[in-house]
Amino acid sequence: MANSIIPSMKAAGRFEANPPFDRVVNPATFYTVEAIRTIPEMQGLKIDVYGRVFKPIGVTEEMYPEILQRAIAEESMVLSLIPRVGAPVYCLTSYLKSFPLVDGFSYERMVLVADLGALPIDQKDALTQAQEHMQQYILSTYGIQAEVQLGTVPVIGYLSKEEHDTMELVRKNRIEDATSDLVLANQLRAQIVAKDAYIAQLEAKLGVTP
Repeated sequence: MANSIIPSMKAAGRFEANPPFDRVVNPATFYTVEAIRTIPEMQGLKIDVYGRVFKPIGVTEEMYPEILQRAIAEESMVLSLIPRVGAPVYCLTSYLKSFPLVDGFSYERMVLVADLGALPIDQKDALTQAQEHMQQYILSTYGIQAEVQLGTVPVIGYLSKEEHDTMELVRKNRIEDATSDLVLANQLRAQIVAKDAYIAQLEAKLGVTP
């Protein structure tokens, strides 16, 4: 087999290919390996090897037979690379320059979005507490220093006073406890400290040694 590097199935990330396959493999695109096949296997499956693999890189029909036989003799395999958007591309493994390491990890920017629906404008101030709570919760639970922002979707609506009062009553009745986890945790810590101090006083009076 020629100098050929073969990634594993479902390997995902950025791939680089040597000419002429650099015409179809974009090093800035995120690909996933969908299939790895030999050329004889593709021929046995009646797949148009020329149209799928060689024509997109500029190989003419006259050049194709010689290049095909050379690829088969080198035991090159065909990688099927699927981008996140768009059609798959195909590359011979003997032309692959680099691919994602199997012990690497793919990263994506992730966001949490909470659609709160339509609310009175004065709720913006009340929701700043929720921002702080979410930021502290994400940090303490997942170790992620998140940036939590409060925004609005540019859709303006108006309700009558009666409709507003009814919706506010329903909203407030759903609230079980307005105390955030952070405030509650601080309250519990204070209670524990006070109880520990009280126990220490009792032990001292009884002459109990800790």
